[in-house]
Amino acid sequence: MKWSWRAQDPSPSPQGAVGIGAAASRALLRAVERLDENVRDTLMLTANADVAVVTGAAAQLPWFEGVAYAAPCEQAPALWLLTTECPDVPLDLLQRAIARQHPQAPVLLLREPAQIVPLHRALPASAALIAQIRAHWQD
Repeated sequence: MKWSWRAQDPSPSPQGAVGIGAAASRALLRAVERLDENVRDTLMLTANADVAVVTGAAAQLPWFEGVAYAAPCEQAPALWLLTTECPDVPLDLLQRAIARQHPQAPVLLLREPAQIVPLHRALPASAALIAQIRAHWQD
């Protein structure tokens, strides 16, 4: 399936913060670590080599320059996109196509770097998880 990307208008309310690339993902992890423990306990966190994602209520997310924000699609709730852009194809059909290869939901679809980030692996944003992600990034 081929598609292009277009601006999301209006932008949905964010339910996730996304650090894309080494600098942004590490900055996001530091920001989550600095949050009050009561706030941090309301958030979920996942990461891979290129991306860190923290999900939760918009008011609880870390907000700073260099981090992107994401939300589930209204038409396809198992598909998350950045709040600034979306594919120019029917999102429910795109969600179904992605689900054939990635049956665990939800997933975050990124344009750059082009990848699908599984969000079902997110765990509570504990100090132990943050340390585990840091250790993984150092390997």
